[in-house]
Amino acid sequence: MSQPPVPTTQASTTEAPAGVAPATPASSDAPVVPAPADAPPVKQTERPHPLTPFIRGWLVLVAVVVGFAPRLVDNPDERASLARLGLGWILLGVLVLCLAAAAAGYVSWRFTRFVIDDEELRIETGVLFKTSRKVAFERIQSVDIIQPFAARLFGLGELRIEAGAGDSGLRLRYLSRTKAARLRDYLLARAHGSSARLADSEDALAPDVLFDAGVADTTLVTVSPQALVGSFLTSTEFLVPLLVTVFFAVLAGVTGIGVVALGGIVPMVFGVFSLVSRRVIAMFHFTLAESSRGLRVTRGLTNLTSQSVPVDRIQGVRLCQPVLWKPFGWWRVDVDIVGYGARDRENNSGEATSVLLPVASPAQVRVALSRVLPGFTVDQIPLQGVPRRARWFRWFDWWTLRYGWDDRAIVTEHGLLVHERHIVPHAKTQSVRIEQGPLQRRLGLADVHVDTPKGPVHAVARQLDAGAARELALTQLDRARAARDAAAVTADPAAETRPESPEERASADAVLAELGTDRDRFLGEGGESQVFALDDERVLRLYRGGAAPGSPVVGQVRELYGFWERARPADGYGVELPLVLDAGTSHGRVWTVDRRFVGGSLSSWLATAPLAGRRAALTSLLDAAEAVARLPLPVPGFARLVGEDAPRSYPTLVELLHAMLEGPTSRSRDHLARDVPDVGRVWDGLFRDLGQRVVAPALVHGDFCAPNVYVSPGPEDNPEGGAPRVTGVGDFSPHTLQADPLMDLTGAVAFLELEPYEGAVADSEWLLGVAVSRHGPEVARWIGVYRRYFAFYFSDTAEVEPRTYAWCLRQLDRV
Repeated sequence: MSQPPVPTTQASTTEAPAGVAPATPASSDAPVVPAPADAPPVKQTERPHPLTPFIRGWLVLVAVVVGFAPRLVDNPDERASLARLGLGWILLGVLVLCLAAAAAGYVSWRFTRFVIDDEELRIETGVLFKTSRKVAFERIQSVDIIQPFAARLFGLGELRIEAGAGDSGLRLRYLSRTKAARLRDYLLARAHGSSARLADSEDALAPDVLFDAGVADTTLVTVSPQALVGSFLTSTEFLVPLLVTVFFAVLAGVTGIGVVALGGIVPMVFGVFSLVSRRVIAMFHFTLAESSRGLRVTRGLTNLTSQSVPVDRIQGVRLCQPVLWKPFGWWRVDVDIVGYGARDRENNSGEATSVLLPVASPAQVRVALSRVLPGFTVDQIPLQGVPRRARWFRWFDWWTLRYGWDDRAIVTEHGLLVHERHIVPHAKTQSVRIEQGPLQRRLGLADVHVDTPKGPVHAVARQLDAGAARELALTQLDRARAARDAAAVTADPAAETRPESPEERASADAVLAELGTDRDRFLGEGGESQVFALDDERVLRLYRGGAAPGSPVVGQVRELYGFWERARPADGYGVELPLVLDAGTSHGRVWTVDRRFVGGSLSSWLATAPLAGRRAALTSLLDAAEAVARLPLPVPGFARLVGEDAPRSYPTLVELLHAMLEGPTSRSRDHLARDVPDVGRVWDGLFRDLGQRVVAPALVHGDFCAPNVYVSPGPEDNPEGGAPRVTGVGDFSPHTLQADPLMDLTGAVAFLELEPYEGAVADSEWLLGVAVSRHGPEVARWIGVYRRYFAFYFSDTAEVEPRTYAWCLRQLDRV
């Protein structure tokens, strides 16, 4: 059993004299003293990769050359001194420098050891004085992989671990790329509370060489080289130094003082090259991806950096738009991340960056904001201007000074040449202050600062009326306090399901390890199973502990999927269906290996999608329900297709649905009798209405809801794609019937109310209107009837899913 990690991130230092060797027996006949029985086992430590000294020596040489080159070009005296030395001495000096750097690198490598296992993270360094640093897994905040060009050539990378404050990082230089990625995923899993084991990821596939993309990562935005270069050439930070350089060059040519002007031109040229390195080379192949542990940024043409972005540590967002970007609609997105501000070097390839997107279209900006601030739409916040007397201070851009807020965040805007929007969630507000200079005091103006940790976000409402400034400061403090209180008491919807017992979790971990995956590749879950990525084409579906190994359900579902696969027409069914490739039982758990769907969970996507994208996807949700109803039927008539005695046919629709409700209502009888007045009348009314329904049997999924369908990305996720639409339907189960196709239409509309995002109820009402426009006003009546059917069917969730049970009560109260 794993021991808990040491609960501290402080370095513990021990000192030992150099050169003292441990005592050894005088002869082989000396008695061996056994270790105490309760002594902890001696752990095997590891060293970084053997090529580490060579890589570090090379990097030192490059740093020296880059550091001295501008001085040699700019200083004739230093060039003359080097000329007098001669080429031989210069080469000898370079060789000595390389050897010294390599020797220093070897010594550092020789005395660097680390332990990363199921119990602890420990790094030991030092030659004369040993330093051992231990970090508790729960204190890890981010884990990044840095691959300098020289290390990248040999497939190596540096593992950088942030824990606690921003200056407490640990570095492991260098590890193989595969091992670094494996350790990163393991440490992030442990940091998020998973009980993953290091051995679980031994067989994990290596990430992509160019983009460091993992198997379970979903790419959200990829910045094209054309947009990156174009945005750089039209940015003010490039054009201003370029114009200054051109000015000095022209001045030197006109006045004939070229040598004198060289001192001003050369630094400018090196500055431009440095800017190109930071803004183009370091940002090349920029990709924003989503993993099961948050967001991940990968970037770099020569040096490849893979940075984990912990969403819960993002304190604010800045959107920038230089004036020449407006015709293209480009924006730059930066974020404040706790712990990064103190050491951030903007876009240095060796440091964590605050850049979430270096250049992005409005659609890509919406994607990024939807992950950072779910449910927030900056364009929908009403903004207020400043008093006319503010023109005395900001005559050049007073009309750009605006501010506003909603129930989620406060927004400030300013800037003419570079327009900036600063967004701070109320719950992330650290303090609010008012600043008023002497001239502002005379004009009755003041600035309101909404403080966040050090970083690119500086939310300042400038040049407000003094009274409005005081009111804004006080109300913002109230909003911040209320937001933090709400965040503290808001329950995670996923937490409503019954948590795994230690035994269930242990058996699940054993199955995951046996089949070559781990919890870091978690893709989603439903009421009966959890899904994990195996590779790009396969997923592992692990059924929950309640699924008996001898249950016929898996075999029945596998046969049903195979029947549809064999009967599939040449043009397909209009939606992708599941296919079981393998199945088995291990460690008391039932599992299947399924074909992987294109796209991602509609439920996860809806939580962050903009309104227009949601409506397009929900319209296709109705199309998918209609496609399911057209699937071929494996047996004639009304029938239950999955279950203990399935397939079983019934003479009428009413008899089938009555049989489906017998089990759930027998378990929920006491709850319903207590919570639903006159429940017998509601029951009788349901079956009286069902007796009036005349319909031919069709395939019914039975649990047709957002978590069980898959959406392919549209313009919000990929500007080059089409509209977002539902492309796959999964998780057919004991709910699956041959019954009334309006049942799945009801699921599409009614179950949407269970989604946790803001606006779900309004989307459900809107989708009902779409269904009525397609099928006529009579469909609204039958959706109401089947709302009551599903309320009875899921009424046994009172103990395990209180939120679903509350929804059931609301449906039964509609009568």
